Amino acid sequence: IGGVFLLSKETPKSTPLPLPSSYEYFWGDGCPHCAVVEEFFSTWEGRDKVVIDKKEVWESAENAKILQERASYCGIRPSNLGVPFLFTPDGKCLSGDEPIIDFFKSLDL
Repeated sequence: IGGVFLLSKETPKSTPLPLPSSYEYFWGDGCPHCAVVEEFFSTWEGRDKVVIDKKEVWESAENAKILQERASYCGIRPSNLGVPFLFTPDGKCLSGDEPIIDFFKSLDL
């Protein structure tokens, strides 16, 4: 007597990334709004007081995946996602040059 057994493998759910210990700034090479933020970073007085992990997403699939996970954490759909994008150590998401620049300017350092 023969039988066929179908073993179903459950697709393992990926473990969510832990909150970062530094700010994660996602940008794209050639993005004009990202260039505005980068210019701000280069002249900002607080740049040496804050750790910012900069991740380019257009050339790095790994960084793009992290960006998608961070946006998902904040309830942002992929269709509404773009760069520049900031993810804070406390799990806050900011998108766009002005909101990111205003956020860093508001830090009490």
